[in-house]
Amino acid sequence: MNDLMDFVQQVKRANDIVDVIGSYLELRRSGTNFFARCPFHGEKTGSFSVNRNMQIFKCFGCGESGDVVKFVQMYESVSFMEALEILAKRANIPMPQTARQAQDEQYTKRKQKKDIYMDICRNTANFYYKAYRSEFGTRARKYMEGRGFDADTIKKFAIGYSPDDTSLVAYLHKLGFVDEDIIKAGVAYQNRQGQVVDSLRGRLIIPILNMQGKVIAFGGRALDERTAQFGKYKNTSETPLFKKNDNLFALNIAKEQKQQAALPNIVVVEGYMDVLSMYQAGFKRAVASMGTSLTENQAKWISRLTDTVYICYDGDAAGQQATVRGMDLLDQAGLDVKVMSVPENLDPDEYIKKYGAEAFEGLIAKALPLPDYKLHLLDNAFDIHSSNSAKRNEALAKYVKGSIKMLKALDDIRQNQYITVVSAKTGYSEDYLRRKLLEEATDTTESTQEVAVDTLSPHTVAKYFVASCILHGEDYARISQKPICDTLFLDKLYTYIFDCYNSNQQPALDMLYTVCPDASDKDYAQIVDVDFNKKRYEKNRAYFTECLRLIKAESLQAQRTKLLAEVKKDPSNMELMQQLAEITSQINNLR
Repeated sequence: MNDLMDFVQQVKRANDIVDVIGSYLELRRSGTNFFARCPFHGEKTGSFSVNRNMQIFKCFGCGESGDVVKFVQMYESVSFMEALEILAKRANIPMPQTARQAQDEQYTKRKQKKDIYMDICRNTANFYYKAYRSEFGTRARKYMEGRGFDADTIKKFAIGYSPDDTSLVAYLHKLGFVDEDIIKAGVAYQNRQGQVVDSLRGRLIIPILNMQGKVIAFGGRALDERTAQFGKYKNTSETPLFKKNDNLFALNIAKEQKQQAALPNIVVVEGYMDVLSMYQAGFKRAVASMGTSLTENQAKWISRLTDTVYICYDGDAAGQQATVRGMDLLDQAGLDVKVMSVPENLDPDEYIKKYGAEAFEGLIAKALPLPDYKLHLLDNAFDIHSSNSAKRNEALAKYVKGSIKMLKALDDIRQNQYITVVSAKTGYSEDYLRRKLLEEATDTTESTQEVAVDTLSPHTVAKYFVASCILHGEDYARISQKPICDTLFLDKLYTYIFDCYNSNQQPALDMLYTVCPDASDKDYAQIVDVDFNKKRYEKNRAYFTECLRLIKAESLQAQRTKLLAEVKKDPSNMELMQQLAEITSQINNLR
């Protein structure tokens, strides 16, 4: 066993998988396992299982499985080494300079650079925060006071101000940062004159934090017409720390609420100020999509924190096609999606300031489920009640086409429910609507049909089962010789098993995901999904013996084939003939 593998085992033993996953998800105990809604695919029922004895997780919905390192790797969207570092810090275990890290220069360099960018962002936030409170920040403070934001809200969001082109860069230079890193961290750029200048000069600054509460980027709000001509709102550029389509503003605050068991839902709004207004009014569950339509990654982040999401966009944006596509992504992630309507074409910030928090709570209560909202858009687009029969028929045809598209995206229960609604609205029978749906479904099925996959040989199945028994720690499970491994997965697995034997260690099931990080779900399932119930002990033991016989027979047969080739070259060699006879006898005995 090498140094890295030893360290991985040390970190895993110090981080119980139930405790770690329980800090991310709400787990409920059922028998010997713990269950939750899977964070890696959309589902409304809890098919995500965590087993404390085996120290692994498994989703019976999407088939995803892994150990504690893989969970953190997937949940936090980080590399294997970064996930290991998160867990090591959690257990107060220092990260060693392992042979693997020393060899992996790219990882080390990338990690060092990301740490530098993070440090630049942190110091930049401090600079802006102090500038806001200085004489230079008078205009910014008056702007925030004029919009009714109090000191607590300003402090919570660490609101800042960028006074000019050069002060920030000079401040970062004094701290020892170089221009190349300052630019790559996204907080500055090089102008045409070759000067490195602040990206958000003259703007009110809103720091953007990741889920861990670390500053990764900044948003800037123009405070005068001259600056606003370059955009009322502007973000720092995308960097290794910040991808606009992968982040949501204030998601870290929603996570804080989740950890305090105070997150019944999340409200998605468009802008920073909407989030600030809602926070100040007591709605500490708002996140902003920063002016872009929602993406699949953003939907996954939200689904990890809540079951229900409300969309509260400005009137002119809410019905746009890209916005509705984003809502569909939330629905596909297993979320209960509801769409709010803000009267008078106001944005949430304006509405709360004009009518108060209680009135805004009323808008949340009146929000439409996503299918109803889509029908509402169709109602506005097509006049199916026109007194002109030609126009009415044309509108009905388009309305039905749109509603079929909406129905197609629903699960069976909601589909049946809304077929009745569409039938009542249009006058078309439910049977007709079902036929149209069936036609759509048939077209889709024919275009996406795939042929079934391969089957495994008995010898391969035997190798999977033997490895599974060993990794599950069955007392009868031991193998004296590495078998012929016909796949890279099996070769890595049996190499690990014999490395453990040579080090007098017990092979562990949760190391499967470290030893074979790129294996398929099918490979993992062959090892993990074996029933080792006490009632099956004798049957499993007998099958293990049979599998060993198959493995040994395959090995002997391979040796026999090799000897036959040698005997053909040298038929008078009696020693070879004797070996061939012995191996043939052993094969016959095994049969």
